[in-house]
Amino acid sequence: MTSAQPSIRYTLSMNHPETHLFEVEMHVDGMISQTVDLHMPAWRTGRYVIFDFSGGVQEFCACDEKGDTLPFKKINKDTWHVEKGKAKSIVATYKVYANEFNQRTRELNDEHAFLDPAAVFMYVDELKTLPLELNVIPHDQWHVTTGLDEVEEKKFTFASPNFEHFIDCPLEIGNQKDFQFTVDGKQHILSIYGNGNWNADTLITDLTKIIMANKEFWGELPYKKYIFQIHCQPNAGGGTEHINSTIIGIRPFVFVNKESYKNFLGLISHEYFHTWNVKQLRPKAFAPYDLSKENYTEELWISEGTTSYFDELLLVDAGLLPSKEFVDKIPQMINNDRSRHGNSIQPLSESSFDAWVKFWRGKQNALNAQSDYYGKGAAVSLLLDLEIRHRSQNKSSLQSVMKAMFHRYPMTKGFTNADFQHVCEEFTEGSLTEFFRDYLYGTASLPWERVLDYAGFTVTVKDSTKKIGLGIALQDVNDKVRITNVTPNSPGEKAGLDINDEIVALNGYRARSSEINDRISELKAGDDMTFTVFRNDKLMERRVKLEYFGTAAYAVQKKVNPTALQRAIYEGWLKEKF
Repeated sequence: MTSAQPSIRYTLSMNHPETHLFEVEMHVDGMISQTVDLHMPAWRTGRYVIFDFSGGVQEFCACDEKGDTLPFKKINKDTWHVEKGKAKSIVATYKVYANEFNQRTRELNDEHAFLDPAAVFMYVDELKTLPLELNVIPHDQWHVTTGLDEVEEKKFTFASPNFEHFIDCPLEIGNQKDFQFTVDGKQHILSIYGNGNWNADTLITDLTKIIMANKEFWGELPYKKYIFQIHCQPNAGGGTEHINSTIIGIRPFVFVNKESYKNFLGLISHEYFHTWNVKQLRPKAFAPYDLSKENYTEELWISEGTTSYFDELLLVDAGLLPSKEFVDKIPQMINNDRSRHGNSIQPLSESSFDAWVKFWRGKQNALNAQSDYYGKGAAVSLLLDLEIRHRSQNKSSLQSVMKAMFHRYPMTKGFTNADFQHVCEEFTEGSLTEFFRDYLYGTASLPWERVLDYAGFTVTVKDSTKKIGLGIALQDVNDKVRITNVTPNSPGEKAGLDINDEIVALNGYRARSSEINDRISELKAGDDMTFTVFRNDKLMERRVKLEYFGTAAYAVQKKVNPTALQRAIYEGWLKEKF
C-alpha cells in the first residue's frame, strides 16, 4: 500500500500586532523520514542580497500530531533539525519579529501587516515542489489582499502550487482600500495602504495605459489576476516585482506634483515590466531559485538594466511621457556613464555577478571601482536596441529579441548571456561578438556618438571639459560636511583628501557643501585652496591646487537632414514622426 503524498499547511496569526510578532504554525504531514530539517530562506526574490530572516525567529517549538514535544536543534543560522521519529506529523510553531517595510520584507503593527512569505515561512527542501495551503487569521476586522489563489468555502485560506510560487505572492493584511478593474479580460486590483492625495480613478486610468502598452509589447498578459500594492508612508520608497503583483512604497502627498507623479509611474512601469522580464524570462541561475544561498548570475544587466531602459520607453508608448522628455534624459545617461570611473574598471557582466557581494553592500569605493548593472545595463540596452534596428534595416529591434526570448525560455528553463546574444544575432543576421565582448564582458567606452547617429541624432559637447573641479562628492550630515567620494586622479585625491573626512573650514572660513562649490566656481586653474578637516578626530590641513577636471556635459540633437533609414529608425523607436 502506497502512503499518501506529504503535505504542508501554514497558519498565520497576529494576535498582538503592537508587539510586531507574527505567529506561525507549520504542519508537515506524511513524511517517512525520521528527521526533518526546517529552513528559513536566506533571501527574497527581487533583491539579490543575503538577509537575516532567521534572526527574527523566536520561541521555536516542534510537536507531533498528538501535541507531544519533539526534540529539535538549530544546526546553522537558518535550519532547525527536528527528530521526528515515528510521528506522522510535525507541528512547528514560532514567532517572527516584523517591524520593517522599506526592504519590503515584513512589517506588523497596530495599523496593518505586510509580509513577503520568504521573510516569514520556513520550508522543507524535499517538499518545495509540492502544493501547500495557508490559513490567515487577521487581526480584528482586517482583510487580506494577495496574488495567492483563494480556497473556496474557506475564509482567508489560500493555495499555492509550490513554495517558489508561494514566496512570490506578498500579502497585505489590514484596512487597505482595494479597487478592482478589468483590462484585456483579466482582473486587476489597485490596493492602497495609507492616506494621501492619490485619486483612484486617475491611477486606474494610467495603470490601464501601462498594462496595455506592455500587452502590445509582449503580446499577452501572463497571469489570471494582478495586484498593484501601494504603500503610502512618509519614508517609503522603491518597489519589488512579484509573479502576479508588485509592492510599491511611496510618500503620501506626491501624487499631484507632476514630476513626482511621473517618477511614480516610472517605478510602476519598471516593476510591471518585470512580470515578464525576470519573473517569467529569468536567468538560468534562478531556474529554480536556491533560497539557501547566493544565486550567482551574469544576466542581471538584462533583468534589471534592460527593464530600466524599457520602463520609460513604454511610458512613451502609453502616452504618459512625451518622447522629447525621454530624449532629453539621454545626455544625462551619457554623462553618468562617462563620469562613473567604475565603468572603466568593472565589466557589466561582472557587476551582475557581484550583485550579491558588492552592489547592494554600499561599498565605499563603489563609484570608482564598480559598474552599475541598472544604469549601465540600461545604457547598453538602449545602444543594443539601435544597433539591432540599424543592422536589420529597422525590421527588428530589442523588443523583437525580448519577445522571442520570452517564448523560448520559460521560467523552468532560464537563459544565459550566450542565449541572449544568439537571439540578438538572429535578428541582425550577423555577428554581435564584438559588441558583447567590448560592452558586456569588457570595459570599452560606450559608442554613444556612433549608435545614436543611427536614429538621426548628433551628440555634441554642451560645454567644455575644461572646468575647475576637485573630484570630490560632499554631503551635509547633522550640520557637518563630509566627503562621500573621491575620484581617482582628481585634485582632491592628489591633495590627500579622503572619504569620511569632515570639512571644518575652507581657507579659514566655515562652509557648507553648497558654499564650497560656489567658492570653487569663483577661482581659476592654479589657485590654491586650504581645507581644514577632521579625520578620526585629528585636525589637519590639506592644500589643493585647482586644475581643470571633470566630465563634459552633452547635448543630443536631431539632424536637420536625416537619411531614410535614420528617419525610419527614429519613428519606429519613438513612435512619432521625425
